[in-house]
Amino acid sequence: MKLLSSPRHYLFNLYTTSSAEANRLWRRKIKEKWGNECAYCGSEENLTIDHVIPRSKGGMDTSKNMVCCCESCNQDKAHTPWKEWYFAQDFFNVEQYNRIQEMLLEYFINK
Repeated sequence: MKLLSSPRHYLFNLYTTSSAEANRLWRRKIKEKWGNECAYCGSEENLTIDHVIPRSKGGMDTSKNMVCCCESCNQDKAHTPWKEWYFAQDFFNVEQYNRIQEMLLEYFINK
């Protein structure tokens, strides 16, 4: 099953019957999309979900604005613009940068 754009789509498509289950399934699919590794540093520990463009900066709750992220990177990045933060990291990886950038291009096209 492909990653749908939001938890609501799982409910509307009858993949699940509750909003809590839809959210869990959506979050799991985002993590799977990124190989169950942090999109920034590659860690497999304490994985969570990060809004690449923070909600406080106008980012939306859609799969095109969400990446699998370790707790450490998520807390460190906080509300900092992702490019500014990511370029400053020792673990910066141009392939991962390009992958995130491509995802965000789709986000802005569909916004």
